[in-house]
Amino acid sequence: MLMDGDVGKVTSEQKHLLQEAFISSERMVRLIGDFLNVSRLQTGKFIIDRHPVDLAKTIEEEVEGLGPNASARGMKFTYTAPKNFPLLDLDENKIQQVIMNFSDNAIYYSKENSTIAIKLAVVGNHVEFTVKDTGIGVPHAEQEQLFNKFFRATNARKQRPDGTGVGLFLAKKVIDAHNGEIIFHSKEGEGSTFGFRLPIPKLRA
Repeated sequence: MLMDGDVGKVTSEQKHLLQEAFISSERMVRLIGDFLNVSRLQTGKFIIDRHPVDLAKTIEEEVEGLGPNASARGMKFTYTAPKNFPLLDLDENKIQQVIMNFSDNAIYYSKENSTIAIKLAVVGNHVEFTVKDTGIGVPHAEQEQLFNKFFRATNARKQRPDGTGVGLFLAKKVIDAHNGEIIFHSKEGEGSTFGFRLPIPKLRA
């Protein structure tokens, strides 16, 4: 409300500070959610609650929500929601966390004034979602460990010292629980592609 000027005019300097505060608070909420899910995994209470979800719309909403974060760093997302996309039986909250994690990482590990490409499509017998950046990439020797709990690549620790190493771990757990597969390609210094593939039998008309 403050950023939108609902309680009075906001200067550009004030808006910048408000954006930083908003981004930090949103990140805190995501971190809490991540650690709660780690706790649920450890106690056997990690449950997938499926219901029909319009994944195209969910992604669109997440991209819009992360827009201010990207803009603050001189970046932008490209995403065109596919039309007439069928519903999927998903745990929407957990899938949202996966989308947010991949997109948020792309922002933090990319160069300023870059573009992050987000795609959703039906490919063969699967639905594929990808986030492609032109950031720092992941060193080849460390890629096999990337989805382990608390693991962070060497260059990622330098770029973002405050990372936790649980986001990708949880993303894989969520996608595995949906009988899907993680999509991951990366080359150090050139960028990364993160995403997931879900089988079409999960779709409902």
